[in-house]
Amino acid sequence: MSTGNPRPNVLLAGILLAVTVVPTGVSGTGVALPHIAADLGAQPALLQWVVNGFNLTFAVFSLVAGSVADHLGRRRGLLLGGLIFCAAAILSALAPNLLLLDIGRALSGVGAAIIFACSGALLAITFSGAAAARAFALFGTAAGVGLGLGPTISSAAIAAVGWAGIFWFNAIAIAVSMGLVLASRVHDTRVTGAGRPDYLGAAVFAASLSLVIAGVVQSNTWGWASAGTYAMIAAGVVLFAGFVWWQIRTEHPLLDLTLLRSPRLVGLLAVPVAGAVGFVTLLTYYPTFLTTVWDLGTGVVGLVMLIMTVPVIVGPLIAGALHTRGVPVWLILGGSVALFVVGAALLIPIDTTVSIPSLIAPFALLGLGFGLGVGLVDGQAIGSVPEERSGMVSGLVATVRLGSEAVVVAVFASALSAGVGGRVRDALPASLDPSQSGDIVNKVVTGELDTISGAIDLDALRTAFAEGMVPLLWAIVAVSAVLTVAVAALLRRNTTPDPDSAHAVTVDIAEHDPLAIPTEEALR
Repeated sequence: MSTGNPRPNVLLAGILLAVTVVPTGVSGTGVALPHIAADLGAQPALLQWVVNGFNLTFAVFSLVAGSVADHLGRRRGLLLGGLIFCAAAILSALAPNLLLLDIGRALSGVGAAIIFACSGALLAITFSGAAAARAFALFGTAAGVGLGLGPTISSAAIAAVGWAGIFWFNAIAIAVSMGLVLASRVHDTRVTGAGRPDYLGAAVFAASLSLVIAGVVQSNTWGWASAGTYAMIAAGVVLFAGFVWWQIRTEHPLLDLTLLRSPRLVGLLAVPVAGAVGFVTLLTYYPTFLTTVWDLGTGVVGLVMLIMTVPVIVGPLIAGALHTRGVPVWLILGGSVALFVVGAALLIPIDTTVSIPSLIAPFALLGLGFGLGVGLVDGQAIGSVPEERSGMVSGLVATVRLGSEAVVVAVFASALSAGVGGRVRDALPASLDPSQSGDIVNKVVTGELDTISGAIDLDALRTAFAEGMVPLLWAIVAVSAVLTVAVAALLRRNTTPDPDSAHAVTVDIAEHDPLAIPTEEALR
């Protein structure tokens, strides 16, 4: 609901700035880790949580944030998320040690979750028709810009004022975006009859997902066979079962599980899972291949990865344009997942000889596949449910997206370490003692080949790394192929909007300009 001479385009500008800034915390903070380690100490157990702490709380609190949006109000919730994110960024910038930095990063994830959940829900009730399709296309593009250009933005901030510059940039940019939200004078009301928030459900869900993700992340340090890994993951699964039991019985659940009876919603949720498998894993770890096997410098690797990230920026606009011209959603999103199959398959003929042109087609396809799903999934999912459930579904989409990324990336890292590590051990001289072999394996897997000394055949190690990547790429192809079929089949089962959803994102090509955003007068 909009009152008091609202300016929806100003609101959109504020939201787009916010959703550009937040993903830089996912892709850009890793650039600062060497600088942070040099300043605050290289303690691996604490240093890894500078990135993982943000990812974990972002994933864990996204569903809770959806409930906040529905109960507190989308605009109020958005402002609250912005306040938390801004304060946490300042704490991170001023942190005198790694522990406080980790706390600041975890709090940033909480604010980020609220920002994303409330932003999507607020867009859904502010815009309609072709304007909503356009707004969500821009929403996805902004998120893609933040994710793709995060390392570049972070590098510039570090060069200007040091590693703290990343967090000062985040604080200032989010403060500006929240100022635009206030200046827009677009308001909404909290959902009537929603009851009190499900605090117990929120606590159990947060604990369960935290334990599972933390267990998967720590498996890289403890090992998959360790009692600690098993205990954390098992405890998380048990708590999640308790969460499901409680959601079925409570009057006002955090997540209405009946929503998952919709094949359409399940199909939409499968798209970000596919993105985690087919895109995020390679975005995270293919730079290590380029550094180790092809011996490319950091600057060159950054430029090469732009081949993968630039299509993420334009993909949402292409998806929005196709949708407004009547192309079925199942075809757009099923096709987006199919691009992961083709892109990963084209990478499989791995060669240790540097050939950047050979990466253009697969990288572009992978980036485009991810970009086509960003934004369109959010708009379709939120638009498929009644307005009073918009925040809940927005949070659910974010939870599935971020949770799957955290888990899949951690599993991929473990598989990479095991697969590449095994081949590297086979390539090492038998005369090396186990401690020397283990040290070399770690250096190869983490991209520190240039620090290996002694009479070691580095070309053999590069070949071993390349061969170790092949089974992982085949796994991506296979899983993505299964998900392609699942997404297309689930979305084709229900191609009409839910009649109970008055704010569904629909398009009337005869009456709307697909690139238009409504004027302030039209929304008053």
